[in-house]
Formats: sequence, structure tokens, C-alpha cells
Amino acid sequence: MPLTVTWSREVAVQLAGLGHEVHAIDFEREVHGNYLRDREDIHAPAINRLKRAIAGIHTIPGKSVSQMRYAMYAPRLAKIFRDIKADTLLTLWGGGFAAIAYLSGIRPYAVFVGGGDILRVSGIQKAVSKKALSKASVVLANGDFFARRTQEFAPNASVVPLYYGIDPSRFTPGNPPASPVVILCTRGFSRPYNNGYVIQALATMPANVPDFRMVFTSAGETLEETKTLADSILSSEMRARVKFLNGVTDDAMLENLQRAHVYTSASLYDGTSISLLEAFSCGLFPVVSDIPANTEWIRDGGCGGTLFPLNDAPAYGCALAQAIQDADVRARAAVQNRQVIFDRADSRKTIANLASILKGVRS
Repeated sequence: MPLTVTWSREVAVQLAGLGHEVHAIDFEREVHGNYLRDREDIHAPAINRLKRAIAGIHTIPGKSVSQMRYAMYAPRLAKIFRDIKADTLLTLWGGGFAAIAYLSGIRPYAVFVGGGDILRVSGIQKAVSKKALSKASVVLANGDFFARRTQEFAPNASVVPLYYGIDPSRFTPGNPPASPVVILCTRGFSRPYNNGYVIQALATMPANVPDFRMVFTSAGETLEETKTLADSILSSEMRARVKFLNGVTDDAMLENLQRAHVYTSASLYDGTSISLLEAFSCGLFPVVSDIPANTEWIRDGGCGGTLFPLNDAPAYGCALAQAIQDADVRARAAVQNRQVIFDRADSRKTIANLASILKGVRS
């Protein structure tokens, strides 16, 4: 698992809370520019909490950050597995993580796939990923749509849909003032998350829209590019409403969610988005891209929110403006969407289900 990914840490902590001996394994180095690794300093407090919650954290040493490291370092993963006398290996992501599990010779192993590890791989990576998923005892896919896509990707894999979810006892609604309305985007600055499209939408919004602020919380390789876009196409009045935080701690992320009214994401593709579920649980009104992973929660799930097209920035801008103006719609959706988390994506239930599945894999 990547130690700098919030949801991975939560899975580990909750499995440990159920009484299991949990060890986390990560690489010593990561590819530069990965938005999840760019600001390791902000993850330090949460990683320290993880250390206290689980049995151990282990690193696979080495200087290589190429794709070849998954083959090169597989024996090192196998040694850690033997040394801690583990029963089962769970990889929290497919792609290279699934590949190193397969190449290590560790059996049984399970894979949790989430989004780009299925939807954006090609060439030799695709072939290796298909093989690794096919040899896994179980492949857990984050959402119904994504499970179908995973099964199409690896027809011989044993695919089970399972939301890892979020904890609604932690992600609770705040009590922000009525004005200014705060729009929040918590997606990383990476090409698939398409944050520049948010800026394009803001540029089309009418001047008479009620007072609002646009807050981006995350870091990433396209952050500076997006700032430059904002500087170049937004009016000075609109630019003053936009704030880039360049990465925040887990606690600060929750504070930002509880201070906001509207959540937005222009993602080009996704599995079930943990950011969307966090927004649901905190009572934010979602304005999100019209992609299958989102329609599973907005249109198909009957939840309150707005979907916008990915090829029409003015339509996106209108959707944001409407969300800013209609407090009654936001309030009704907040109640409905939080209940959906309790019903479908409460991690206190879903991680217990994960533990049961892993126990079945081992037996």
C-alpha cells in the first residue's frame, strides 16, 4: 500500500481495529511527480498514527523508480512476507502493486483495484496487470460499474464488487455560514482529474452570481499549470475568489470539507471516488462530471447532485452557479446523501466485509 494515501491508511487501521495483525509495506522511493507523493510532509502526522495502530510498517529499499522495480524488488517483498509470518497479502491498488504480488510468488494474494489501475493501462503494463489479476485469489473492485470493467479487463479474474467506503462518524457535516458559498475540489492535480476544467467553467460564470469561494486542497504535477490558467483567463474579481492550498493534512482536509457547501470534480474517469463519498457524508452538494463512476451515485443511486458534460465549460459553469444560488436544494440533498453513506458505503461495515473475504481466501 502507498503510505501517503489516506484511504489506504484507513483500510489498514480499520482492519487492525477488527483484531487482525496488520503490516503495511511500501516502496522506499516513488516516481517524482506522483501527486500522492509530492507532499510527504503533510502525511507525516497520519503515518505516525498508522504506526501506532498497526503491527508494523516495512519499506522495500532500492533506488529504482522505473516500472522494472516491480520485477526487481519482488524477492524483497517475499522476504518481508516470510519474516513477519503473514497469512495473506492484500495489495491496495492493481497495476504495479498487483504485478509485484504475482511475481513475488506469495500465495494467496488479493488485489483491491480502484480506477486508473484498470482504466488507463496499456501495452506491456496491461498484459502484466491482466496476468496478475487472473492469478489473484480475489480481485476487489471499488464499485459496481468498476467491477464490470475489471471483469472485462481480466475475464479470468475472480472479481467481487466492494466499496471500501468512508467512516461517517468521522466525516460529519459542519455548520458553515450561509455566505460566501464555498466550492471545494479535493482531487489531486493530475491529468485524469482535469482540474483545469474547473477554472474554464469559472471563467464562464455570470458576474452577478452570489458571493462564493473556490478552494482546491491538493498538490500535484499540474498545479502550477492550473494556477497559470487561472491567472490568464479569469477576471481579477474571479481570480481573487480562487484559492490553491497545495496539499493539506488529513485533519485539515476534514476541516475544509466541514467549511464548504458544494463539492466539485471534473474527473475524466474514476472508480468510486472516496472524495465524493467524503463530500456526501459531510453534507456538501456534489457537482461532478457525467462519467459512469459518478452516475452510479448521482443518477443511478438517486442521490442529490448535478452531473455536467466534459465538453461544455459554460454548462459546467451554469451548474456551479445554480448550486451556489439554491440553498434549499443543497440542504435537501445533504440529508439524502449522508443517509446513502450509512446504507451503502459505511466503512465500519465494508471493511468488516473485506476482512471476511480475506479470511475466506486464506482458509
